[in-house]
Parts: sequence; structure tokens; C-alpha cells
Amino acid sequence: MTDAGGDRRDRPFTLVVCASCEAGTDQVMDGLRLAIRSCPHGVMVSTGCLEKFLRCRGRRGLHAAVQPCTVDRRPTGAVVRLGPLVTEADADAVGAWLRAGMPDDGTLPDRLRAAPASQHVAHLN
Repeated sequence: MTDAGGDRRDRPFTLVVCASCEAGTDQVMDGLRLAIRSCPHGVMVSTGCLEKFLRCRGRRGLHAAVQPCTVDRRPTGAVVRLGPLVTEADADAVGAWLRAGMPDDGTLPDRLRAAPASQHVAHLN
């Protein structure tokens, strides 16, 4: 495949996963790990709760954020909030999207995009 048409496994990204949300999501984590291993410049980081960045408290499933970056981890694009990821199919969909280079073409279902935390939402007067 050509770079213009599709397989962008070489596109660097950093995926940050909320370790607090991990309970009961072992299959989802395994699916994400598998996807990361197939992307030479993909990195997955486990961190504490992302509730200040995501609306994840009290919601079932795994929550994460991913950002495209350079090979040396400098950000090159906007953060995409993910979650809740509940099933293996959710992890597979995110994995396919990551391997495709995180295109903004609808391949990542809207239901897998997490809402930002309230302090990250613009308020209108």
C-alpha cells in the first residue's frame, strides 16, 4: 500500500490509558496492546485517573487519550479522547484506527470518542 492511500502503521502516536479505569477491561487492554505492538512508533502509557481531562468517573469501561507526535514524542496534532472502551470490538476498532494513521474520516465510531471534562469545554455566555 502507498502512504497516501492507507497503511500508516509508521505514524507515531502516544496513547495514554487511565489505569484507574482498568478494572474489568483486561480484554480491552490486551486488544490495545496488540495494536500498539503492530505500530513501530506507537507508545502506550498507563497513568492515574484522567478525570480532569475526561468524563470517566463512574462510567464503565476504559478511557484513554491519544495524540499524534514525532518519533521523539513532540506533539503534532490534537488529542483525541477515547472511551468508554468496553468490549474487544471497541479495542479492535480503536486498533484499526490507530494502524490506519488516526484518520479523521469517520473510521473511529463517534461512540468511542469520549467527552472532555467540563473544565475543558468552552462555555458560552
